[in-house]
Amino acid sequence: MGREIELKVPLSEEDYDYIKSVITGKAKVEGLELCSDCERLLKSDEYYSRYASRQESRAAGEPQVIRIRGELSGDKNSSFFCIKRKSLENGIELNREDETFVEKPDVIRDILTLSGYHKFFEKKKDALSVYCSWEKLAGLHFHLELEIVNQLKYIEVEVTEEDCPADKVRHALEEFIALFGLDAKKRDSRSWMEILA
Repeated sequence: MGREIELKVPLSEEDYDYIKSVITGKAKVEGLELCSDCERLLKSDEYYSRYASRQESRAAGEPQVIRIRGELSGDKNSSFFCIKRKSLENGIELNREDETFVEKPDVIRDILTLSGYHKFFEKKKDALSVYCSWEKLAGLHFHLELEIVNQLKYIEVEVTEEDCPADKVRHALEEFIALFGLDAKKRDSRSWMEILA
């Protein structure tokens, strides 16, 4: 997949309902264009490590995410293996993600187990996903997910275009989130593991 820069913000019930009405086409935001139909995604993530704690893992240089994802979209069930290296700049995630389709996830689980890895964390996500553009920021495409993760409501917005400078993308994400009446200063830069713990 390559570079992704993302911003996630916790939502109140009212924020969640409003954003849902926008991405399902029931409400409008001036200048915002929905570039895809709103799609429901159910994701189940299993995270693996060779170490007993995140501190040990970081000290050893292990990528922050080694994951198997099961994803249900419509009637299509898919699995993916991912290695993600994360960095945090000004509270916004800058990620390098390498992901590949997996036909038989149990084979990957066996390889990981035989290589000394163990499952240390699991999360369930029920998301509404849509791709958007905004006339003020022509040339950028925003992937918006309205999420319920283990009962917590969030919005996650990411940009994956690699030819745009990271600082410009970070600023664009802050402006984009404001379209929905949200304050980018309330972003949550913790990992899902930290949030759910």
